Amino acid sequence: MTQAMSVLVVDDKPQNLLAMKALLADSGLQVLTAESGAQALELLLVHDVMLALLDVQMPGMDGFTLAELMRGAERTRHVPIIFLTAGSQETLRSFKGYEAGAVDFIYKPVDAHVLRSKVAVFADLHRQRLLLAERIVEQERLARVNALMLSALSHDIRSPLSVMMLNAELLLRQTESPSLQKAGQRVKAAATLLGRQVDHLGSLARRPCELLQVRAVSGDLATLAAQRLDIESNQTVLWSPPAFERIGDTRGDFDPELMAQAVDQLLMQAATHAGDSTLRIQVDGGAQRSLALRISFDNVLDTEASLHLFGGGEPVSGMSAAQVGPGLQEPERVARAHGGSLIGASRARQGTLFELLLPRLQSER
Repeated sequence: MTQAMSVLVVDDKPQNLLAMKALLADSGLQVLTAESGAQALELLLVHDVMLALLDVQMPGMDGFTLAELMRGAERTRHVPIIFLTAGSQETLRSFKGYEAGAVDFIYKPVDAHVLRSKVAVFADLHRQRLLLAERIVEQERLARVNALMLSALSHDIRSPLSVMMLNAELLLRQTESPSLQKAGQRVKAAATLLGRQVDHLGSLARRPCELLQVRAVSGDLATLAAQRLDIESNQTVLWSPPAFERIGDTRGDFDPELMAQAVDQLLMQAATHAGDSTLRIQVDGGAQRSLALRISFDNVLDTEASLHLFGGGEPVSGMSAAQVGPGLQEPERVARAHGGSLIGASRARQGTLFELLLPRLQSER
């Protein structure tokens, strides 16, 4: 059974408390009453209230002092407060009340219609807050379930993928038939591509991103990447001109400033670790709903560099670990803020790859 919402009324005169209880009798709220600030604080330790109606002029602890104490406690900090006063509408008194955390003032004698209307508004707002909190909790629960499911599926998919990769490699090594060689290459390429997609799913399921303010506009990712290659700061870190490839329609929605920063950071890391190897930059728009930026080179990273860029995760069944390390956290944040992900891998005979995947349209996130 849903617990009734409570409103706290504090007034040093018992007849005023009886009158307020009568006025709110039909509101469906539990009306808690206190004849002093000390009694009110005791009630607040036990009950959760959605609104406090505080008389200003009480002996000892007045309404303003009680409000200040409520604002200073974590439990009651966000409880809305309406002050009840028989005094004149003095500017200084009102200002003091608002400084103490008042939401509103009601002047005595209390107008029954005004009181019921204001209380009803706060009751409705409280119900909406409770509903929103329940929805947030449910969304978080579903997100955790989805993350667990994606993680389990990713692991389950990697095992047969590794078998496909090993058999394709075995076929390439043991056959001299051109048709079988081509079939083995196709199987290996398809398994590699599917493995990277699984890694992106695992990356997205792993943890949320610190929010960045994304101002997405329509643009061409390949054009942006080519422009970043031409700027002086990037030219100075490149040993030689990289190989650049554009595939398909590379237009989509993204924040050009954030994406430029991500491309610059990926280029810097790639140029730092590529050595004499040629950088290969590929912007792939062949998929209908996504864009991919890939930066690769033939060098295999040493252990220290691999930990810096890809973290400490071990590859599963020969497939790349779906994570990045501190060296790639900033471009990863940009990818996640766009609803995408960033993965990387460095393996013998395959070299090193950074792949940033984005949804083509931000409206489809």
